[in-house]
Amino acid sequence: MGKWSELGLSTQNATITAARVPTDKSFLQYYDEIHIPLSISICIFGAASNVFNIIVLTRKRMRTPINILLTGLSIAQWLLATNYFLYLLLEYYRCQCVQILWSEAFTRYRFFNVNLNTVFHTIAFTTTIVVAVFRYCALKFPIQANRFIYKCQPAIAANVIIWIIIPIISLPLFFISEVKIVARDHVAYDLQCEMEGPLYDLSYQESPLLVSAVFWAFGIVFKLLPSLILSILLIALIRSLKSVERRRKNWKRTQGANICTNSERKAKRKLTTRPRTTRMLVIILLLCVMVELPMGILNLCVAIYGEEFGNRYYDPVGNLMEMLTLLYSSVSFVLYCTMSNEYLSTFRALFFPWARKNSLRGPRRSWKNRHEEASKSPRTFLINGTAPSSYVGS
Repeated sequence: MGKWSELGLSTQNATITAARVPTDKSFLQYYDEIHIPLSISICIFGAASNVFNIIVLTRKRMRTPINILLTGLSIAQWLLATNYFLYLLLEYYRCQCVQILWSEAFTRYRFFNVNLNTVFHTIAFTTTIVVAVFRYCALKFPIQANRFIYKCQPAIAANVIIWIIIPIISLPLFFISEVKIVARDHVAYDLQCEMEGPLYDLSYQESPLLVSAVFWAFGIVFKLLPSLILSILLIALIRSLKSVERRRKNWKRTQGANICTNSERKAKRKLTTRPRTTRMLVIILLLCVMVELPMGILNLCVAIYGEEFGNRYYDPVGNLMEMLTLLYSSVSFVLYCTMSNEYLSTFRALFFPWARKNSLRGPRRSWKNRHEEASKSPRTFLINGTAPSSYVGS
């Protein structure tokens, strides 16, 4: 298979080459030697952590629009980590000259595995953009978003649409590669071992125009353009967050001194901790942009300059970029635990019930307190710059 594809198509060649690199190695050549064990470790952690995310975010008390979208994101990242883990195992033993893995059946499995990796990754990327849109609307237009967008039904619909549309758009990826018989002498030279019988591997289609067209579409439509959109949303989200915090400080100065009841104190505490959700999402979006934007530029350059550019520039960093993609897909659990008190308390209640027996039960509120909170006018939310707490995906 060509060296400079994403999430699975570059591992084989880099691993084969690692067996016969010169003694004067660069950093990337050293990294190629540890790519498979390191990526396997990240995949195991990512698969386990995203299972935790799915379990926690689907609890009844956690069902908010943002959390519904984050559940779809965790499902895509879990599928990516699991699928890529199977690919890495297969690739490792192929390079150990296990002949059955060079059969036509296993090579066809690699064909679907590699392309599904790209599909799952694109679903996760698209979901991240939708999360940014929802959160920006909640900060910039809290009342309007609360009425029309920032509800559970639109979030569920967005997840369903993403999981239907992205696989359909990704279908051309399945037509640019095929299973072919490879020369045994070439494999024996690369792997320094002998195998009998016909050997199969993945190769690009003979049509350079088709391959170039798909790379153009992939580099621009799937990578570069969404990365630029996400960058703009990220900047807008940061500016909106600063504006909200500034208005919240002004509100605390003007009204904080008059707070006297327990319900108002609790409301004030919620106002001071609510920006944590947006800060957490900003970090997730920033990591996504840092990984996706360079890959989009590289894919675009491959489409413009052809295979020579891919072999010279993309191939040396292919494994490193794939590892960073896997790492980004695996760190959400750590961010949720460190930046969301509600997530952490729900996680502890589910998996460590002896440590906090009653964390799933929210604090009991009297009828008087509920009446006082319900009587707050919509103007309060405009001053705060955020949606009501029942719609905040904290």
